[in-house]
Amino acid sequence: MKTWVQAALLLLLGASTAQAQINGGEQKPEATLPFTVTQVASFNLPWRIAFLPDGRMLVTEKVGPVYVVAQDGTKITIANAPAVLSQGQGGMLGIYLSPKYASDKTVYLTYSEPNEPADRTSSLALAKATLTLGTGTASFDNLKVIWREMPKGSGGQFGGAVAFSPDGRYLFLTVGDRQRMTPAQDPNQPLGKILRLTLDGQPAPGNPNAGKTGAADVSMINPPRNTELAKTAAVVKTYTYPSPNLTPSETWASGFRTPYGLVFGPDGRLWEVEHGPKGGDELNLIEPGKNYGWPLVAYATNYNQVAIPHPDTRPDLAKPVIYWTPIVAPGNITFYNGNLFSQWKGSALMGGMATMTLNRITFDGKGGATPAERWNVGHRIRDVEVGPDGSLWLLEDANPGGLFRVTPKSH
Repeated sequence: MKTWVQAALLLLLGASTAQAQINGGEQKPEATLPFTVTQVASFNLPWRIAFLPDGRMLVTEKVGPVYVVAQDGTKITIANAPAVLSQGQGGMLGIYLSPKYASDKTVYLTYSEPNEPADRTSSLALAKATLTLGTGTASFDNLKVIWREMPKGSGGQFGGAVAFSPDGRYLFLTVGDRQRMTPAQDPNQPLGKILRLTLDGQPAPGNPNAGKTGAADVSMINPPRNTELAKTAAVVKTYTYPSPNLTPSETWASGFRTPYGLVFGPDGRLWEVEHGPKGGDELNLIEPGKNYGWPLVAYATNYNQVAIPHPDTRPDLAKPVIYWTPIVAPGNITFYNGNLFSQWKGSALMGGMATMTLNRITFDGKGGATPAERWNVGHRIRDVEVGPDGSLWLLEDANPGGLFRVTPKSH
């Protein structure tokens, strides 16, 4: 019997690598909405939703709290949430149910973990905990950090999205470039990578560089103003790993900037969405061992207009399937598998924070994708999730930021 990794590799080898890149940035919103958007609750910078088997939700707030939320908006604060550094783009980020949640009651959290002593630096942390639910109470118990970005430093763009392999055995974690840019191309640092780990946070067998270790010492820079200055940025710190540097053996793919969304499609392909700088948001088909180019190339310029080489100049690097110039600022992406919007089955929904839109994307089953519809919902959509009844649930990136339920107009 083929392992999941072998099956995935065969699937990806069959994917078209000659797909023409599509710019979805100029797509116009539809004239009318085919659905009703109803606000259910408000939060302080909400980030991510995870549905419990009973239909309730776990909702994170970037400022730190995590809640159990009923579908009528009633909230219970979950005790024992880990400390976070809520600063800039950092804070409490994602929450995800274990593939074995029905039996182990385990949840995974991603967040910016503050340094000790507190110096306003942080690192992305991945923790697992047991979720204990009582009558009107909830708590995280036995919380343990199973992976963390080292060394701690400054900068945003944490990433922090998680997807589990279709067989439930492995965990994929996105790590952003922390606005330092060049580490996304350094195989010795986890920044700008997608990692493939065991459910306990160890390097997964079958990774492209399984068994390899990285340099014991890595150089750290502070966030530069643009990709050109990043090339000559001063080293502010040299970090020595206290044990073998496992980054190469953890890495599945590299060359990412702000990977906020990660999801497996119904056919087993892995998709990622990320923010570009001034232009160049991306939808990428993730293949093992590939380099997706940041900061070497982009369909974009730096915020201060300094040019970035076009992807056509580097045919050795993977290109996005769709890019958006102007940007949409994707918050997350999810595939629709419900029945309320049966015409959407097999397509993906993606929030657009900059455009205040909900976006539908269709897929051809060969590694290609096309922007289908864009609906102006009037809110910066950070997260899109599918509820147990097939309704959509949206989180708004704001304070106060709404939790919204989306149902067909005829429903």
